[in-house]
Amino acid sequence: FFLTTTISFAQVQFGPTAGLNMSNITGDDLGESKSKMGMHLGLSANFYFSDAMSLNTGLLYSIKGAQDEQEGAELTATLSYIEIPVNLSFSLSDQLSLMVGPYIGLLMAAEIEISGSGLFDGTIDMKDDTRSMDYGISLGARFSVAENFSINAGYQIGLATLDPEGDGDDKNSNILFGVTYLFGDSY
Repeated sequence: FFLTTTISFAQVQFGPTAGLNMSNITGDDLGESKSKMGMHLGLSANFYFSDAMSLNTGLLYSIKGAQDEQEGAELTATLSYIEIPVNLSFSLSDQLSLMVGPYIGLLMAAEIEISGSGLFDGTIDMKDDTRSMDYGISLGARFSVAENFSINAGYQIGLATLDPEGDGDDKNSNILFGVTYLFGDSY
């Protein structure tokens, strides 16, 4: 009841957001993987409770994954998610805010592309062998360039293992950079 009442009186901004993902899969099962470039895009919303604190959320399409080389073959894992971040934002100044909060992602697709193996070159669908939900913690910062335009940077620490059985310890990690344009008046 308290959150519903607070959100109904909060000022709201919403708009598009897009950016670059530099993701990796960490854990002992994968070994030495390299970062994979991806992207995220979607809608963002800010609920302002005061001039110092707001709730940032949204709905994003996000592409993550990793690259690896094994026995001369190049392997590229691509994981596509619909993500919902829920971050509390704390303003340090009129332009700079720090954000922290959880995120949840629903798996849309999972593939491994193999090239240069000599035996098999192609793509393997791994969706059935990958956990259907990812979740973790987001840490980030937002710099307001103009009243409604901001540049964002952050890091996502995956807490869910990618193995649906929970046997492995491989998890997503992601460094992200992006831009957001919000419609409406800020606090």
